Amino acid sequence: MPTAMGTPALLWIALLLFSPDGISAAIWKSKVSLDPPWNRIFRGENVTLTCRGNNFLEDDSTLWTHNKNPLEVNTSSWDIMNASVQDSGEYRCQSKGVFMSEPVYIYVISDWLLLQASAEMVLEGEHLFLRCHGWRNLNVYKVTYFKNDKAFKYWYENHNISITSATTGDSGTYYCMGTIQKTRYTSNHLSIEIKKGNGNMQPVLTAISLSDLSPKQIFLATISYPIVGEDSVCCGHRVVYLDPAAVHISLED
Repeated sequence: MPTAMGTPALLWIALLLFSPDGISAAIWKSKVSLDPPWNRIFRGENVTLTCRGNNFLEDDSTLWTHNKNPLEVNTSSWDIMNASVQDSGEYRCQSKGVFMSEPVYIYVISDWLLLQASAEMVLEGEHLFLRCHGWRNLNVYKVTYFKNDKAFKYWYENHNISITSATTGDSGTYYCMGTIQKTRYTSNHLSIEIKKGNGNMQPVLTAISLSDLSPKQIFLATISYPIVGEDSVCCGHRVVYLDPAAVHISLED
């Protein structure tokens, strides 16, 4: 059952969660990361999906779904080996006690040349990497990168594109052309969007509920608050695991 909290405890947790040095246990939701970071891969390649969520719980408490169907794996990492077209689709994960992740999409492609991106939608100021990748890691040379059908970079030897601080002007449709074994190939087209960040987002604490997770003597705090932005107001949640003995929180009945 949720436990009411006194004003001092409310203020203490609010300060803890929303201060610049807020505790690392405060988590919005689970998040799926890819290694290597490309979500477009060739048939036969490997990729590892890792669920980042609640580090306080065991490694075998993670839920995974593929195209909304549960996977028979409960560890924080999921390896796709020798990928096939059937491995394409939407992946989500959920660490126990944390909200379900946003979807990550993987596309398994049969082709000779593939343009890969570290992300297809990033915030302004973040890094963006592009790679012109040959099937079975075959050597690609005389490589030209295009944006909105205009060539913007050429190398005789293949190199990745690194945009260290993306701007909205970097949005567009990208592809590459390259030579593999004396034959010229054109990659897939990839639409990349750079979104403007919102520096005025300010969370405001509105409610806290606690649930006892005994016998571990840890409390699960769910914090609800509105997020007020420049153009909209939406709601958010944070989840944090607290040890009352360590932080000396007093609870009221």
